[in-house]
Amino acid sequence: MAAAKRFFAIQDLIDILMPLLHVQDISRLMQTNRQMKAQWQPSLFRSLNMTYYSRGKRLLRSADAKLTLGRNVRHVRILKLGLAEMVYLFNSALAFIEIASPYAGPELRPAWLPLPDRATFHVVPLPCMTQLKQLEVFFDRSKDNTMCPYRMPSINNSRANLAQVCWIAARSPHLVDLTLKSIAIKDDRGLRLLMTTLTELSRLKTLRLSIVAKSSQWRHWGSFIFFSCSTTIQKLQIDMQDITTDQHLATADSIFERDRTDQNHWFNGGIGEDSIEVSSPTLRTERLVNLKELALWEMDKATTSQDIVALFVHCPNVETLALANIRGNYDPELVAQIVGELCPHLRQIRCRGWRGEGQTRQLPFRIMSAIPEQGLQEINCYSSSFILNDAVARKSFARHSVTLDKIVFDACVEVNSRSLAVILVECPNLVVFQVTWADHYRGQALHLEDAIYAPWGSKKFRRLSLTIGIPVIRPADANEQPYYMRKGPLVLTEAEAGRFALLEKFYKQIGSLRDLEHLDLRVDMVNALGESFDDTTYEHCSFPGLLSLGNKRTGRVGYLDLLSGLTKLKELRGSVYARTDETDKIMSLREIVWFDHYWPQLELAEFFFENEPVREPFRWLQDQKDSPSLQLYVSRH
Repeated sequence: MAAAKRFFAIQDLIDILMPLLHVQDISRLMQTNRQMKAQWQPSLFRSLNMTYYSRGKRLLRSADAKLTLGRNVRHVRILKLGLAEMVYLFNSALAFIEIASPYAGPELRPAWLPLPDRATFHVVPLPCMTQLKQLEVFFDRSKDNTMCPYRMPSINNSRANLAQVCWIAARSPHLVDLTLKSIAIKDDRGLRLLMTTLTELSRLKTLRLSIVAKSSQWRHWGSFIFFSCSTTIQKLQIDMQDITTDQHLATADSIFERDRTDQNHWFNGGIGEDSIEVSSPTLRTERLVNLKELALWEMDKATTSQDIVALFVHCPNVETLALANIRGNYDPELVAQIVGELCPHLRQIRCRGWRGEGQTRQLPFRIMSAIPEQGLQEINCYSSSFILNDAVARKSFARHSVTLDKIVFDACVEVNSRSLAVILVECPNLVVFQVTWADHYRGQALHLEDAIYAPWGSKKFRRLSLTIGIPVIRPADANEQPYYMRKGPLVLTEAEAGRFALLEKFYKQIGSLRDLEHLDLRVDMVNALGESFDDTTYEHCSFPGLLSLGNKRTGRVGYLDLLSGLTKLKELRGSVYARTDETDKIMSLREIVWFDHYWPQLELAEFFFENEPVREPFRWLQDQKDSPSLQLYVSRH
């Protein structure tokens, strides 16, 4: 028994097991005996998610839990807060200082700090979590916060909230990771307060700021925040949101204004206009040599080439660059060349919501053409508008053909078919290639002829998502049925035979990708000009002959055997619905048995819609799987 106690008392064992155990498991261990409780209780408080939601059980709802938290605050390293929790912890820390240091000087109670709230319930004094390494605060003003039982009046004052979180962060000297989501900055004074706080966080390595402000202030404010970061920063992300579009913020501010004019309301949670001004910090002049990942904020139309270059000259070692919309009067070719010279180690380019104007829509690809050859590994773009044609693709993607292993265009506009074909041919080491569209928008598909005009460069694909434009064949005779409806022996028309010849080349190309794990192939039925038909969706279409083994006796066309090499396939999505007119005719038990034999690792296939009855042969296929079971639909929620 003594040996067992000594074994479980080994601190290294606890340190190894702790990250592997769920919170509930740690709680059960603590209930074993007093020794286990003493040993494991610090682990229970190392990482806390205190974001409020109406049905959740949270620490701040229970007096006993708050007292236990007070005894263990020194163990907290990772903390995630909602707005209500941040305001409560601010007030509880002030209450603790009032008890422990009633005559605290300005180093604990600076003049710009809001006064404590007048709460309608008891506030348990809690020390500040001075050992914090990671802090995330979400300034959400959703309906849940109106129901929160421990919400305080200053939750409705965005200026006070900024000061509160700045004070909490400033009292966390070991902070290395800070995330502030949807934090509002209403004036220069708030900006200076945030900048002063950031300059004092000398150990900070990761900073993510999602700021709500007036759009006219984005350009200068983003630059000021950038130059207030410590040279220790390794990952920097700054997002901007227009204050006029934040309905929750507008509502909160109107409540605050009403409270301030209420003479019977004793709340003084805001920072008065006549209070002592926050001094401007000394901005950094050294280069951010440790910065590896930079996400730029959206810049306004007044942005010049000099403004952009002034930022990049401070980031010589950036490896990941995330671009928001950079509008303005600048020369994209000049900017790209300078960025290529200043950031020679660039490995990833990411775009989200990129729009640009005129030639600025080519900026990401011009940067690709300007940085040193064979350096870029990934380009990942979402909901962006580019000018990407085959000429631009050859100049930019061919330059990094050997090193590129991941390319994603998700809901991106003006990416034409020929440019996609160039990428497929030129890049021999691609592992991930995704070209997908939002449900409400369909961009230009990869035309079938372009997809097979030359052999693809890579055989290493593990994830592939493509929409293939297949030309519709108009029957010469109104009574002519589709090929799969005719009785054998089947005789194809000249147009059908020609299209099947092209499709067979495409299916062979897919079947040669032996490492493929995730395949999402969608059909886009197009006319002779390559234009999509608005009345078709990929879910209700199917690839001709793809999911059939064929029948030599009847002449039935089938190419499923061409995919027999995809033995590592785990997910099959796209135009594979089992109830289209075609698949309903060509898929039988024979094909289902084939799936089980040649795709043994299949975990998900988009054969049916959610809540739709599953055909009997597919139930048999599910029964063949032990663990995990085969899912036959993709949830759209």
